[in-house]
Amino acid sequence: MLEGLLSADAGALYDAMVRTGPVPLDDPRAGSPEMQELIERGFVRRDYREDPVLAPMEPIRAVDHAILGAQQRLVEQQRQIVAARQQLDLLQTVYRATHGGGTDAAVEVLTEPQRIGALSLELCLSAKEEFLTFTTRHFKRKPDANTVMALPDAVTERGVRLRNVYERAALEFEGAKGVVEASIAAGWTMRVAPELPMKMVIADQHSALMPLDPSGMEGAVFVRSPTIVAALRMLFELVWTQAVPIGDGGGQQRHGLTPAQAKVLDLLATGMTDGAIARHLDVSERTVRRHVQGLLDALQADNRVAAVHAATRLGWLD
Repeated sequence: MLEGLLSADAGALYDAMVRTGPVPLDDPRAGSPEMQELIERGFVRRDYREDPVLAPMEPIRAVDHAILGAQQRLVEQQRQIVAARQQLDLLQTVYRATHGGGTDAAVEVLTEPQRIGALSLELCLSAKEEFLTFTTRHFKRKPDANTVMALPDAVTERGVRLRNVYERAALEFEGAKGVVEASIAAGWTMRVAPELPMKMVIADQHSALMPLDPSGMEGAVFVRSPTIVAALRMLFELVWTQAVPIGDGGGQQRHGLTPAQAKVLDLLATGMTDGAIARHLDVSERTVRRHVQGLLDALQADNRVAAVHAATRLGWLD
């Protein structure tokens, strides 16, 4: 039941304690390796209020504590991997200087999903200046606000600039607003483009990760060629310049617009339909149509396309 958090024997002992109650200190189980594991993992505590016993922690508190510990260990392991790779780069340079020859793979094909996921986090942890991403509509699992994790302190403390471009279709689902808000709270700057050619992750000037196919199911390509990474950065900047800011009320001050109208204008500029905007903002389509009409009136425009052009001329859209 608690596989991955406890050994099978320790899990069985905890299950028994939850069902039957505390274990006295003179019980043979109190000195067992399984009990020691439960104490160290936070599933059991010593209780001296009356007769000394070993009492089980409430399951939800115990499991939450164990999961938090596992997450912290994972982040620490990733930091160690980054440090090891940095040492490896240094040793490789020394080896070349001493022995000559040797080449790094400029492009490496990866097919193992766990390796690809770990490498994406590793690139984020290794970034010193910028971490750039493209997010397309091809999700292995639909995101929600709870899956947007705060970045490790090692990244935010370095002041790494975090930028992401969403493909328009990637935000056309219920709960998209919460995902965007959680991402911005975690330190990301977000924009939306009508379409993106692929998913992509870029760390500084040195590395990039992108899928072998649009869905990302066939594997990924890890790029360390400075020339190719520079070309991918140029692609990102081109898309970024043409994409529409979301979540930050970009552009000049929008005189006469309500905050709700300003949000609708940002999404309208990406080409979203009324239904998609309604799902993104968690409002009804009727409310969206009312805001659109307010925009047309404020911008003295006859239609939506004209409204977007007028807003662009006024500097209301970056």
